[in-house]
Formats: sequence, C-alpha cells, structure tokens
Amino acid sequence: MVDKVSSILRQATEKAAVAVLPYFGKMDKHTADHIAVETMRKALNDMDLHSRIIIGEGEKDNAPMLYEGEMLGHTGTYEIDIAVDPLECTTNFSRGLPNSMSIIAFSERGGLRKVPGTYMEQWLAGPDMKENFEPEKGVRYNIEKLCKVENKGIGDLVIVVQDRPRHEGLIRELRDMGCGVSLIESGSISAAMDITLRIGTYDAMIGTYGAPEGLICAAMAVATNSEMKAILRPHNEEFQKKWIDLGGKENQVMDKKELIHGEHLGLVATGISGNHFLKGLQKRKTEIQGHTLIISTEGIGIHTFSLNR
Repeated sequence: MVDKVSSILRQATEKAAVAVLPYFGKMDKHTADHIAVETMRKALNDMDLHSRIIIGEGEKDNAPMLYEGEMLGHTGTYEIDIAVDPLECTTNFSRGLPNSMSIIAFSERGGLRKVPGTYMEQWLAGPDMKENFEPEKGVRYNIEKLCKVENKGIGDLVIVVQDRPRHEGLIRELRDMGCGVSLIESGSISAAMDITLRIGTYDAMIGTYGAPEGLICAAMAVATNSEMKAILRPHNEEFQKKWIDLGGKENQVMDKKELIHGEHLGLVATGISGNHFLKGLQKRKTEIQGHTLIISTEGIGIHTFSLNR
C-alpha cells in the first residue's frame, strides 16, 4: 500500500514543483509559495486518497500554507495523514540557489503526531548511530557518544547547524571541541537527506529548525533506521499553549517513532533546484523533466517524470 500511496502523492509534489519553476531566482517568495500551495492543494483534492493535513509549512511566519486539519481528496478512499512543504527552501528558490524541492511525508491515518507549526530542536544522525541521543545531557556528551559509536575522532566529525543567532553558542561549543561545523542558511531537509542516506560528508545535524521540517526529517529517520530526537520549542505563548493542549510537555524529548508512529509511512520529494541527491527540474522545448525521491519502509527509489510546459 505504501508504494501505491507514494505513486499517487508524488503527482502533487511534481505538479507543485513544475508550477512554481517560472519564479525561480526572481526574488518573489510570497508568490512562489502561494502558487506551490494552491497547486498542491488542488492536486491533493483531486486524488483518490483522503488526506488530512497534520502540519503545513508557513504557520510560524504567516506564509501561504495548507492548514492543520484541512481535509483533501475523495472521501471513502484510503485515509492518510500528511506533513507538507510545497516549497521547501523558499529563500534559496527565490535567490536561484540549490536545495529547493516540494515534499510530502505520509502515514496511515493517526500515524503522524500532531504538533504546532512552530520550531523544533532536532538531533539527527545516520543509520550508523546505533545509540540514542540524549539532548538533556548536553552537546559534548552526545558528540562523544557519536564519536564512540561511529569510531571517529571529534576532529573528524562534521555537524550541520543553521547559521542563525540562536545557534551562536552551539556553534562555538562544537568548534571549541574540535568539530567541523557546516553552516547552512537554509535547506535542513537536504542536509537530512545527506545524513540519513549517507551520501555526503555530514555526520549529524543539531539545532532548532521548523517543526514541519522536523516531522519530515523524522519520517526519513524512521524509514532509513537513522537516529533522531526532538524537542518542541514554541516561539510564543500561543504556540506553547497549543502544544500543551495537544498533550505535549515543556522540554519533552521525543524519539522519531513518537513523531511518526504509523506502520505504513513514506516521503516523496520532487527536486526543483536540486541537491546532492536530487537533480533539479530541466526545461525542454515542450516539457519539463524532473526527479522525485521516494523513501519508505519498503525502500528508496527515484522516479523520473516529464510534464507539459
């Protein structure tokens, strides 16, 4: 069933990616976001799946979005929960840079944990990390554990951190320990792909990123048997209350399987400007060609497609 759902959902990410391509590199994030959202919404609504939005990127910064609790698709068909990011890495997209894509993570109904569209502290390492991160014990403890499990020296590690003022202390601590730090402006999901699929030089990703991206990263972590822990970090009292009302606790450490606890799960991601694993869209005379990554509990694959311009 996972393969069937993936093959249906990828049509939504592919259509959203192609629809937004004319705005690549034109510094109009809002219009690009709006087009990606509305294209994905229509595609999902036309499908023989009944999708419930658990979280949609955009809530924390008032961008166009698919709404929490929104129901799309045909009733009476297979019911799923989804976390969506119709245009991941919007800033890079608007500036004509790599790592933009369109993404949906899914599980059977009830398989994704409801979290508010705020921020989430994330600790992610690849499949070789066979022990659990323990965020409450601090950065040094967990870095030393990662070194031991992966049989590396601290100086051999490269940790991804988003280049934001909130991470200044984290970056300083990692560098003082001797770690390499790869600073990213955006593109945490691309970095997570590199880590969970073991295709780059990164060993782990630590820091506070968007909660929608966190659910998507958790889906990748579960499907690839990678290690991930997360702590919701609401950015104001309203979102703190939402989290408590959903049964969450302040500073609660969650395992990936607490975020994604369904048995039938997966992720589809269509490259727009491309990353280490996904080629970007290619314009041809009458069509646009592209690639969609499919990650699930049933395996990993790339689907090549073409859509009319």
